[in-house]
Amino acid sequence: MRHVVRNDPGVCTINSFTNVSLDCDSWLYDRTDSTILNEWEFTCDANRWKLTLVGTVNNVGQFVGLIFAGYISDRYGRRTILTLATSLSGLSGMIHSYSVNYWMFLAFEFLDATAASGIYSAGFILGMEMAGVKNRVLGSTIICCMFAVGEILLGLVASWLRSWRMLLRVVYGPALFAIFLPLVIPESIRWLLSKGKNDKVEEIYYKMARMNGLQVTEEAMNMFKELNVVKPGTKNELVMSDERKPIMQVLHSSVILIRLLVCSFCWLTNTFVYYGLSLNSVAFAGDKYTNFMLVAVVEIPGYFLTWLLTDYVGRKATLSGSFLLSGAFCLAIQFVPAAASTYGPLLLYMAGKLCITIAFATVYIYTTELFPTTMRHSLLGICSMTGRVGSILSPQTPLLAQIMPALPLILFGAMGMVAGVLSLIFPETLGTKLPDTVWEAENIGKVQLKPDPQDSRS
Repeated sequence: MRHVVRNDPGVCTINSFTNVSLDCDSWLYDRTDSTILNEWEFTCDANRWKLTLVGTVNNVGQFVGLIFAGYISDRYGRRTILTLATSLSGLSGMIHSYSVNYWMFLAFEFLDATAASGIYSAGFILGMEMAGVKNRVLGSTIICCMFAVGEILLGLVASWLRSWRMLLRVVYGPALFAIFLPLVIPESIRWLLSKGKNDKVEEIYYKMARMNGLQVTEEAMNMFKELNVVKPGTKNELVMSDERKPIMQVLHSSVILIRLLVCSFCWLTNTFVYYGLSLNSVAFAGDKYTNFMLVAVVEIPGYFLTWLLTDYVGRKATLSGSFLLSGAFCLAIQFVPAAASTYGPLLLYMAGKLCITIAFATVYIYTTELFPTTMRHSLLGICSMTGRVGSILSPQTPLLAQIMPALPLILFGAMGMVAGVLSLIFPETLGTKLPDTVWEAENIGKVQLKPDPQDSRS
């Protein structure tokens, strides 16, 4: 209902309206922001499911994309999937911005998520395989911080444009230039060696030497060829045989299979708790763009803590401890008296979010170090796919609060505790070389593996 306005221009006062009311026949929107909600009028409760469905479709698309991303990466190279995924994501994102109705928008939301799902994991693995033992965690920290910086920049651009169509074009436009990535980014040397592509490795080494003003001696290159030539019965031959049946290698190794199952549960817990805490947090007052950027800023200290803890305490203790603490903080909120200050529960809530952020950053590092080169991205993809189930389910956790207000936090706390205990089965990988074969992966921490020539640079 609305009151009829008098024909009286000027300042709006109570006298500007009559006491006659009429039924409203349309919605009036604040046009400061252009969103799909006000453009396609998703205002009635009957249409609210269309907004939540966008997030679900996005996560389903990522789930589907990860199935193919891992295979393409392990089969055709890290650089290949990075270039392909980024280019396709940029193309679908640009078309996405020209959606003429909700169903077209939803379809390209799925296609974009499917294409983009392999970008982060491919870039992460490529960076980890380029880094030496000493710089591996530092490299991971930089990548994670850049992710947070990207979120902050997204908030800044969104607050400036205030249009969902323009935002998509500005964000996805640069991705179209990803077709030039092969000109500036080399393929993973470790992946090339695992495929026996020694000639390509030589080319990269010569190029690196030229760029750094160095010279590769013939003696050094001959030694490299001798170390990496594939001979019958050698470890290199085992590496080459792994690529022909990666799934069978996992099924025939109880150690790798159990490790994969526990790792997948850790990923599920990470995404479920991380996104669940974000969705169930109290809505902060103030500008929504500023709040979005502040939440992203909070992640950066967590990433730097991950760097310090994983390098000085170890991967296992950091992952298990952060899971246990996150679960403890979530459960502890239930014991804060209702009459107490609101700052107590808020501090515990943010502490739980900080700990699950540390766990999230650590599990990425740990996963790349627990599995062999020839199936690393495939198994990381399986773990990430399982984690995507958690992000699909997390939007539904607010419904649990209608049954019992504390139920979501109790669930987050219980899952964090279980993941913290299960992660203790993993071997410590601090200071070890990345395993290239199933045998090396099974024996992490049990035998001293020979130093990696790539790691020796660090």
